[in-house]
Amino acid sequence: MKVIKAAVCAIAILSTSAFAQNLGIPIATTVTVTYPDSSSRFDPPAEVALALDEAKNAAVIYVYGRTSTSSPSPRDEALAFKRAAAARAYLINKGISPLKIMVNYASAADYAVDNSSDWGRAANQRVEIEMVFIDRSLAQ
Repeated sequence: MKVIKAAVCAIAILSTSAFAQNLGIPIATTVTVTYPDSSSRFDPPAEVALALDEAKNAAVIYVYGRTSTSSPSPRDEALAFKRAAAARAYLINKGISPLKIMVNYASAADYAVDNSSDWGRAANQRVEIEMVFIDRSLAQ
């Protein structure tokens, strides 16, 4: 019985090693869309929309909805979620599988820049979309 377990274990190690060599190299690209106060309407600028056209080739897409508030509240949590959900809906309408899209949201957290100025708060009212592509050209 011990020999069989060892053989199965060795096959599993060899299979995992060969599999890992063919996975490729993950390359992430992130775009940001900012929002006016209290808005959840996803309206990417032209250059971001162009970049999002490539999302269909991504292995996985992470959508992060954020607000610029200084303390969390149910209202701002809902706003952060609505922002992320609107970006997700945009991607799905572009033909991207919803199974590729992971959503995360938070209010009063994860600021991109200092939140103490009007400019900083405007920059922190955002959705970030991280697209992870797999480059198999470098895989062994």
